[in-house]
Amino acid sequence: MVTAVLVTHDGARWLPEALSGLLGQDRPVQSAVAADTGSADASAQLVTEALGADQVLHLARRTGFGQAVEEASRTAPVLTPDELPYLKRPSGWDPVTRSWRDDAYDMPEFPHGEPVQWLWLLHDDCAPEPDALAQLLRVVDNELELGRDDVAVVGPKLRGWYDRRQLLEVGVSIANSGRRWTGLDRREQDQGQHDHVRTVLSVSTAGMLIRRDVFEQLGGFDRRLPLMRDDVDLCWRAHLAGHRVLVAPEAVVRHAEAASRERRAVDCVGRTAASPHKVDKAGAVYTLLVNARTAVLPWVLLRLVLGTVLRTLAYLVGKVPGQALDEIRGLLGTLLRPERIIAGRRGRGSPQIDKEELRALFPPPGATIRATVEQAAASFVDHSDPEVTSGAGRHGGGIESGPGGDDADFLEIEQFARLKRIARKPGPMLFLVLLLVSLAACRSLLGTGALAGGALLPAPADASELWSHYLDAWHPVGTGGIPSAPPYLAVVAALATLLFGSTGLAITVLLVCSVPLAGLTAYFASRPLVESRLLRAWAAVVYAFLPAATGALAGGRLGTAVLAVLLPLAARAGVAASGLAHSSGARGSWRATWAYALLLTITTAFTPIVWPVALLLGVAVLAVRRAEITAYGLRFLAQLGTPLLVLAPWSLSLLPFGFFGEAGLDYGPSAASALDLLGASPGGPGTVSGLMLIGIVLAALAALLRSERQFGIWASWTAALVGLVLAVLSNGSTWAGPATLVYGLALLCAALLGADGARSRVAEQSFGWRQPVAALIAFAAAAGPLLVAAGWMIRGADGPLERQDPVQVPAFVAEDTDTRDQARTLVLDSDSTARVAYTLVRGSGARLGDADLAAAAGGNAVLDKVVANLVAGSGADQSDQLGKFAVRYVLVHKGTPRQVSRVLDATPGLNRLSQQGGSALWRVKREVARATITPASGTGEAVAVAAQRVEIHTRIPAGADGRVLRLADTAAEGWNATLDGRPLTRTTVDGWAQGFRLPAAGGRLDVTYDAPFTHTAWMWAQGLLAVVLVVLALPGRRRVVDDDLPDEPDVPAQAEAGEGRRARRLRAQAEEADQSDARDEPQPPAQEDAPAVPQQPSYAEWDQNQYAGADYGGYGGQQYAGDQQQYPAGGYDQTYQADPYQGGQYDPYAYDGSQGTYEQQQPYDPAYGQQQGYDPRYDRSGQPHPNNPERPDGSQQ
Repeated sequence: MVTAVLVTHDGARWLPEALSGLLGQDRPVQSAVAADTGSADASAQLVTEALGADQVLHLARRTGFGQAVEEASRTAPVLTPDELPYLKRPSGWDPVTRSWRDDAYDMPEFPHGEPVQWLWLLHDDCAPEPDALAQLLRVVDNELELGRDDVAVVGPKLRGWYDRRQLLEVGVSIANSGRRWTGLDRREQDQGQHDHVRTVLSVSTAGMLIRRDVFEQLGGFDRRLPLMRDDVDLCWRAHLAGHRVLVAPEAVVRHAEAASRERRAVDCVGRTAASPHKVDKAGAVYTLLVNARTAVLPWVLLRLVLGTVLRTLAYLVGKVPGQALDEIRGLLGTLLRPERIIAGRRGRGSPQIDKEELRALFPPPGATIRATVEQAAASFVDHSDPEVTSGAGRHGGGIESGPGGDDADFLEIEQFARLKRIARKPGPMLFLVLLLVSLAACRSLLGTGALAGGALLPAPADASELWSHYLDAWHPVGTGGIPSAPPYLAVVAALATLLFGSTGLAITVLLVCSVPLAGLTAYFASRPLVESRLLRAWAAVVYAFLPAATGALAGGRLGTAVLAVLLPLAARAGVAASGLAHSSGARGSWRATWAYALLLTITTAFTPIVWPVALLLGVAVLAVRRAEITAYGLRFLAQLGTPLLVLAPWSLSLLPFGFFGEAGLDYGPSAASALDLLGASPGGPGTVSGLMLIGIVLAALAALLRSERQFGIWASWTAALVGLVLAVLSNGSTWAGPATLVYGLALLCAALLGADGARSRVAEQSFGWRQPVAALIAFAAAAGPLLVAAGWMIRGADGPLERQDPVQVPAFVAEDTDTRDQARTLVLDSDSTARVAYTLVRGSGARLGDADLAAAAGGNAVLDKVVANLVAGSGADQSDQLGKFAVRYVLVHKGTPRQVSRVLDATPGLNRLSQQGGSALWRVKREVARATITPASGTGEAVAVAAQRVEIHTRIPAGADGRVLRLADTAAEGWNATLDGRPLTRTTVDGWAQGFRLPAAGGRLDVTYDAPFTHTAWMWAQGLLAVVLVVLALPGRRRVVDDDLPDEPDVPAQAEAGEGRRARRLRAQAEEADQSDARDEPQPPAQEDAPAVPQQPSYAEWDQNQYAGADYGGYGGQQYAGDQQQYPAGGYDQTYQADPYQGGQYDPYAYDGSQGTYEQQQPYDPAYGQQQGYDPRYDRSGQPHPNNPERPDGSQQ
C-alpha cells in the first residue's frame, strides 16, 4: 500500500504536470497527502483542488522538506486491509455460474501476503511517468521473489524537465570532497546505457519510494538538513541499518531541480533566502562528518578543507565571488558547530554492515578529479564558437535525441567518430602539419645537450635556479650586482615549473615549437576577420613562416619566438578591447582590455619594442574614439600602464629609448636591405630574401581597392606602417625581427580582408586586366610561403643555435672553480684585435639571463682597464690584478685573432695549459680566492677564506689587528658580516670591492647579503599583481541556464533568455506541427493558460453504485459535469476481478464540449501506457490539441 507525499513550495509553475503525473499513474496510490510550506503563489490552491482540502497540510514557510514529509506521513492514515477489502480472500460465490467455489476457502486470509506500507515522496517540480510507481513496485516484487526482503528504498531514473532524454540522476553518491556524484557525463542522453537495477548509495527524494516502517525506524530525515543532501544522509543511514537502496531505471520521473537551479528562493534555512550553493555545501559537509567512519574522519576532514580552498580559488579565478563565499560559509557554518556533528554521530549508532560493502557505492579514486577538470574546461570554453561546439565532445552533441519518446530513438553509431571530427577541423590538422614540418626542419636540434648559440645561453638545470635568478636581490654574475632581473626569466620559470621543473624542455617548446604554435594562434585569432577556413589556414601558414619567426629559431632569439606565438592573440584582444570588432559601435569589454594588457605585459618582457607599437596604435584608437574619450582613455591607461607597473622597476629602466633590445645576448644587429624590410625579412641566419613574400605585400595593396570593409583594411595598414617604421629604426642597431613580425601580421590582416570574397568580385567584372593581375597576385601570395616552408624544411632550422654541452669551459676548470676558493674564469672573445669582449664567469659558464643581468649592472671600470692592459701586451705582471677579481683561468674562444694568444703567452704571471678546438687556456701563477684576509699594511700574502657562491660561513684564526676581509664582489648596502655574532664594520676596498674590518681575535665568521625590505615587498606585490591580472584577463565562469527550464513558458512563440539551442529547436518543431494541424482541423475553444488539475477519485467511496453530480473542475473556462454512472450491482461478495481503481478511464479534459462518461469497468492492464511515446506536437504550454489524444504528461486521454 502506497501513500504519496507531495511537498509544495512556490511550485505552481510545475504543479499541473506534477499532479497529472501523480493522479494518472497506471498503478494508483491508495492515499495522497500534500504539504504546502507557505507558498506565495497558487500552489496551495492547486493541490487543494486536486486532492481535497482534508488531504493538504499548511505549514510554515521556513519548514524544510524533511520536516514537511514527516508531518505529512504522521497525518496520513495507515490503511488496513479492513479499509481495502479487495486485499482479503475473495468470496467463493461465482456470479457467472451462480455457484459457490470451494477453492476460495482454501486460500489464506490475505492471498497476496500482509500489505507493506510505502511512502512515495514527490516534489512539486517533478512529474512521474504513468508507469513510474508500477515499475518501482515491480522491482520490490522481483526482489521478494528472489528471497531478498531487505529492500527499504527504491528510486527512479531522473530525466530533464523539458529535454526528456537528458539524464539527471540514476542513483547518487558523495565523494570525500563533498561533491554530489552521479556518475553521468554532462548533458548525457538516455540511451538505455544505465537501465539495470543496482544497489546505490542513495536516490533522490524526487520519486523516492521508502518503506514506512523503515522511515519511522530511522527517525525520518535529519532536521539539520532542511533541504539538500537529506536524501544521501537518509539512504546512507538505511545502508548502515542493514537495508538496501536500489535504483529502478524503468521508472522515470522528470525533475526541474528548481531550487538548485535558482528558479525559486531557498528560504527554509535561516531568516532570509539562502544561496543553494551554500546550503548544498553545508549539507555535504554535515553528511560526511556525521556518517563517515571514525577511522577515516580525519582524512575526510582534510579532503573537505583542501577541496574547499581549491574550489574557492577556482571560483575566484572564474570571477564568481559569490560561490567562493558560499564555499567558505558552508564549510565554516558546519565546522563551527561541533555540537551538532557530535549529536548527529551519536544518533547514528553502530553500523550493521561491513565497511567493504559500502566502498563500492562511492566514487572511484580519481573520478572526481577528472570530473572537475572537465567541468572547468566546460566553464571556460566559448560555446558560441562553432569550431568548439561542432564536435561537442562527450558532453555535447555527440548524440542528440529527437523530440519523440522511447519509440523515436534512431541512433547512428559511427566508428572513430571523434577522430573523424578532429580530422575535419582545420585548426588541429594545421597545427599537426606545421609541427611535423617544424620537427623535420629542427632535426639537428632534437637530442641531448642544451639548446645554446646565437642569442641564447644554456638554461639552468631546473626551474628553481631560474626562480632564484629572478627573485634574489644579489646576482653573482661577473663581479656581482643588484640590478633588476629581466621579467622574462619569471615567465620561463613558470612554464618550466608546469613542465615538471625542466627548463630545457621549456626552452625547446618555446623555440622548436614556436613555428607551429604561431600558426595555430594566427588561425585562431583570424576567426573574427573572415569566415573562410581556407583563407585563415593560408594566413596562418604564411605567418608561421615569416622570416622573423624562422630567423628567431635559427638565431636562438627567445624573445622574438615568444612574440611570434602571442602576437596574434594580442592583436585579437586589442581589437576587441578597442571595440573595433563591433559594427554596432559597442564599447570593448573590460575583460578584453585586461586580456590585452596581460598579453602586452608578457610580450614586453621578452621584446620591449611591442610597447611603443601599442602606444602608437592606442593613440590612433583614441583619435578614432574621440567621441568617447573618457571611456577609452581609461582603457588606454590600463592597457599601457599595466606592463609598466607589473614589470617595474625593470620596465622603468627602458625609458625613454631602451625598448629596442630583446631577451638574451646581443647577438648582432640586422643587416637587412630596404627590399628585405619591405618583404618583412629582418635578415640574418634562418631568414630569406624579402622578394619571397612580395606577393603578400601586393595582396595587401590590392585590398585597398576593395570598397567594403575599408575601415579594417586601413587599420591594418596603419599597424603595418608603424611596424615598418620601427623596423627601419631598429635595423643597423639591433635586430629588426620583432618589428617585422608586427609589420607582417598587419599585412596579412589587410590581405585577408581583401581576399575575402575576391573571387566573386573579380568574376563579376568583364574580362580585362583585373583577372590576370589578380591571378598573378594570388599565385605569388600562395607560392612564395610554400617555397619558403619547403626550403626551410630541407635546409634545416639550425644556425648559430645548436645542441651543445652546457659547460662552456673545460671540465677540470669547471670543477676547480666550484671549490672553497670560488675562483673565476676570464673568457675573451673577439673578431679583431681592435676590439675585445670579455666575460667573467663562475663555475661551468654563463646561463640564461646572465647576459641581461651583466648588461643591467654595467661594466667594472677597473676590470676594463685590467683586460685592456692584458690584451695590449704591456709586459707587466697581471697576476696580482687578476687575483683581485678571483680570476684563476683565462680562456680565449675559437675565432679570436692569434695575436691575442701570442700576447697572452708573453704576459708574465700566466701559464698556458692547453689548446683544443681553436680555444686556448692559461692559468694565473698565484693562489686566488673570492674571499681573502689582507694585512693591515696592505703588503704580504693574503689568506684565503672558504666561501660559497654568495654567503660565507666558516671559522677564521686570530691575527694582527687592523686586518681586512676582502670579497671579490662589488660593494653594496646589503652586505653584512658577523664574527661570533658581533657585527663587523663595512668598508670599500680598491674603490669597488666589498670589505669588512676584522679584529685581532678569531672566531665564527658569517657573511650574508640581506635583501632590502623594499625588494621583498615588491616581489610579493608583483606576484599578487600578476595573479590579479591573470584573473581579470581570464573569461568568467559561464553560468548557463539549463535548457530544461525556459524562463517564460506561457509565451511559447518567443525566444527566451537562457534557453539553449536544443530547447528552442524542440519548441520550434512543436509549434510547426501545431500550425500544420491547425490548417486542417478546427480550432479548440478559447482556454486559459494554466491546464486544469485532475480531480483525485474518492477512494473511500469507490464502491458506491453511482457518482451523483460529480464535478471535475473547470478547464478552459468550461465546466464538465459527469453523468450519473451506473455500476453493476454487487459488492464484496463477488469474485475479485480487478483493481476497481482501474475501472474506466477518467477523462478530465473531455474536449469538444462533450461530457465524460464511464461505459464499463475494465480489468487492469499492466501493459497500459508502456507503448505510449511523446508526440512531436507536444506543446509545452500544457494545452491539448484537437483530435490529439495525448495529455501533456505523455499519457493517453
